[in-house]
Amino acid sequence: MFNDIRKIIEEVFSPSYVITKPKSEEGVDGRIVAYVDKTSQISEQYRILRTNLYSISTEKPIKVIAITSSQSEEGKTTTACNLAITLSWDTEKKIVLLDGDLRKPEVHTLFNLPRKPGLSDILLEKCEVADLTVKPAIGNLYVIPSGSTITNPAEALSYPRFKALIAELKVRFDYVIFDTPPTLSVADSSIIGSLCDGVILIVKSEVTSKDIVGESFNLLKSTNAKPIACVLTNFHAPFHYYFKYKSYYNYLYKPKR
Repeated sequence: MFNDIRKIIEEVFSPSYVITKPKSEEGVDGRIVAYVDKTSQISEQYRILRTNLYSISTEKPIKVIAITSSQSEEGKTTTACNLAITLSWDTEKKIVLLDGDLRKPEVHTLFNLPRKPGLSDILLEKCEVADLTVKPAIGNLYVIPSGSTITNPAEALSYPRFKALIAELKVRFDYVIFDTPPTLSVADSSIIGSLCDGVILIVKSEVTSKDIVGESFNLLKSTNAKPIACVLTNFHAPFHYYFKYKSYYNYLYKPKR
C-alpha cells in the first residue's frame, strides 16, 4: 500500500516562512503567498506543483481537483487557495475555486469575500453558477464560497444537482479546484472526490503519521476517488536552502538597467 502512496507523492517543501504582508491591498490574507509574495521560495514550490499537475494530465486531462487532508490543521485550504492562484497566472485559462467545506469554510475569509451566496445555495437551487461567476475575484480566478449554512452537507452533496454542477463547471472553466473537509472526519471529501478527476492529499510533516495517511488513501480509493498526489506541508528545509533559492531567483529575474 505504501509503495502505491510513494508513487503518487509530489512533495512541496515548505521552509519556515515569515509573512511580511498580513494582507494585500485587496484584503487577501497573507497566507495566500502565491499572491502576496510571488518572488518567495514558497510561491516557486506552488509553480512546481502546477507543473507536476500539467505533466500528469498529458494523456487524460485532469480538470476537476479536490484538495483534502486526513485531519484538520494540515494546510489543505491554504494549499487549495495558493494552487488556484498559481493556475490562474496562465491568462489563457479560467480557474474556479469552490469552498466545498460546508461545515468549517475558510476560503471566503482568506479572499476577503462574503460567505454567501455560494455552493450550498447552488445545490439548493437558490442561485445559479452564472450568478456567482460574473467577474473574477483576482486576475483570472473565480471564487465560489461555501454559501449559507445547511444542516446536512453530505446529503446536499449527494444530490443529482451536485453532479450536474461539476459537469457545468467543466464546460465553463479550464480548472476546477475544490477545498474539502478532512477525509477521516466526515464523508464530504469522499463524495466530492468521487466525482473529481483527481484528489490531492495534504500531509503535514512531523504531524501526520504513515498509518493515518494510509487510512485516508484507502478510504478515498474505496469511494472511487482518485488520489493523484500528496503535498507535504510544514517541512522545515535547512537554513541555507532559502538563501540558495533567493540568489538563483535574483540571478534569473534581476531587472536590466
